[in-house]
Amino acid sequence: MTNIAIFVSGNGSNCENLIKYFQNHDRANVVLVVSNRADAFALTRAERLGVDTAVVPRAQLNDPGVMTPLLEKYGVNLIVLAGFLPMVPEYLINLFPQRIINIHPALLPRHGGKGMWGHHVHEAVKAAGDTQTGITVHYVSPVCDGGEIIAQYAVALSPEDSVDDIAAKEHELEMRYFPAIVERVVLGLEKDNAIRKMDKQILLINDIAGYGKVATAAMLPILSYFGLPVYNLPTALVSNTLDYGKFNILDTTDYIKGVFPVWKQLGFRFDAIATGFIASERQARIVSEYCMEQAANGTTIFVDPIMGDEGKLYNGVTPATIRSMLEMLSVAHLTYPNYTEACFLTGTPYREEGVTLEEAHRMLRQLQEVGAKSVIITSMLVDGVHCVVGVNHFDGELFKLDYTEIPVHFPGTGDIFSAVLIGHLLMGETLVRSTRLAMDAVATLIAHNKDNDDKNRGIPVENYLGIL
Repeated sequence: MTNIAIFVSGNGSNCENLIKYFQNHDRANVVLVVSNRADAFALTRAERLGVDTAVVPRAQLNDPGVMTPLLEKYGVNLIVLAGFLPMVPEYLINLFPQRIINIHPALLPRHGGKGMWGHHVHEAVKAAGDTQTGITVHYVSPVCDGGEIIAQYAVALSPEDSVDDIAAKEHELEMRYFPAIVERVVLGLEKDNAIRKMDKQILLINDIAGYGKVATAAMLPILSYFGLPVYNLPTALVSNTLDYGKFNILDTTDYIKGVFPVWKQLGFRFDAIATGFIASERQARIVSEYCMEQAANGTTIFVDPIMGDEGKLYNGVTPATIRSMLEMLSVAHLTYPNYTEACFLTGTPYREEGVTLEEAHRMLRQLQEVGAKSVIITSMLVDGVHCVVGVNHFDGELFKLDYTEIPVHFPGTGDIFSAVLIGHLLMGETLVRSTRLAMDAVATLIAHNKDNDDKNRGIPVENYLGIL
């Protein structure tokens, strides 16, 4: 789904036309209307149609600290200018390459450039004695009205046409063609997204179990099914899932120490890194340093601090593991411990009866203080209700998503949650929606496998990729 933000400065007839066109559309919807003027009638039109609005004066428009969180909050991936007078700042153009489009009331390159808007354009058309006028829809570039043209539609003029007549003819073209042109861009973006998705390089830094669908063995098929090229770096080789009680484990820290220099020499980079089980404090330092270097180049870091559940640490997990995970959290753009892990990371006593919402929010803030940006805590009992709570660092939004618990334990469900969450985030979904989709996926897979005889093996995810 393409989430559209419309930027507008005035009356908003094009804005209303677009909102109505994309209502109940299966490929796109208008999620936000932004205006630099609080008195723009377009805001009233949008609110009447149930679309959220925001007033962003010119100074705030030029501030990435204001605009980026706002657009991230609504999951915006296409911006449409519909009579928006300020110049779009270059940082925003870079943030949305070929994803900001504008409609101009003339046939560019004629009558374009600074000062050419509204009646000024129609007056210029009349003064030039043009025999036709029209509309131009184009991508926005740093050059005013200079971006690549997407589509143009023309209408004939006669010498008797007044400036008002020219404006009316041009406006009729806008009403007739503009929504369809935006729709064409949306469809092109979908195709482009499929290609871009294949270009998203993701590295899994997690353990590999020889027997059982957990960790890398659970995440790799899911992320691959999302169309993401997945690479892996094993933190440990484990004979089988730890739930069997007996296992053999090989710490791969020395191997990892030799891998990173080779990758640097070869110029390998990743769009995202997802870390899971970390075998030692030494390994945590090496991995966190690498993640920090990659983050400086724009890589998103996801950290799953795998340590325990139901108030206890997993077999083989020691207090040193907790210190290792705290080091990993310091480089995380998003971390998602379960309630048990959040307790160990924050030094909070585990309570079977759960916590209050205020206490849950306090734990989220404590994890942010460690260094993590956005935080999700799963498997919580808050005020007697099973839920997932989270905070989005872009806007500080706190959220709580309830679920019905299925009283069955499988190893690897956290890895399934992680893979589905990351997959949807990399496809452009919001944090809240991605979290909900990941929760639903885990619930569905547990329901399909709750009667399995040997639950210690985990869930055979390959059998259910089509329903994720």
